[in-house]
Amino acid sequence: MKLKFLSYLSVSILISLVACKEKDWRDDPKYQNPDLQAKVESAKQEILSNRKKSYSIENGYSSKEEAIQEFLVEVKNSKEFGSFASYVSWEQQVKVIFPNTYGYGTALDFSPLEDYRKLLSEREQVGYQTIKAAIKEPYKIKKIEWEKPRQYNQLIAHKPKVIISSNSKENDLSQIKMVYEIGGKFIVGVLGP
Repeated sequence: MKLKFLSYLSVSILISLVACKEKDWRDDPKYQNPDLQAKVESAKQEILSNRKKSYSIENGYSSKEEAIQEFLVEVKNSKEFGSFASYVSWEQQVKVIFPNTYGYGTALDFSPLEDYRKLLSEREQVGYQTIKAAIKEPYKIKKIEWEKPRQYNQLIAHKPKVIISSNSKENDLSQIKMVYEIGGKFIVGVLGP
């Protein structure tokens, strides 16, 4: 009887705790930054103003594999990370990528564009440097495995697992996070650590 009562009491307390919603501190005006909120709202308006029914890009490749292959060639031949034909430019991100990926719970949803650009740039630099170090020696793409593609509005995102062989060793180039399919063309779209 006591065990039954204690079980009932424990379940009742747990349900009460789950049912009670604590006030979110982020809704408290003393923790809000009006300047930051204005920048986030401005970024949202700029991004959403670029939403369309279809998109296209001038540069791009006929397959996901070709986009990765060309990207690796550009990285190998470069001295620093910059404007690569095989990688989305900032302008393409703002006009094509972000209007399609906004609202999916990324940092983009809560950041001013200039802050988001800094974040992406730092991640891209680390990814670029890691890939550059891995392909200094002669390398060969051994295989590329693909996760199931994800649809983000008018954009299809393909997540690769790129495995190269170099000096009889295999390396997983996990720094290439995404290849985007835009209007039938493919381009490397996300780098990271």
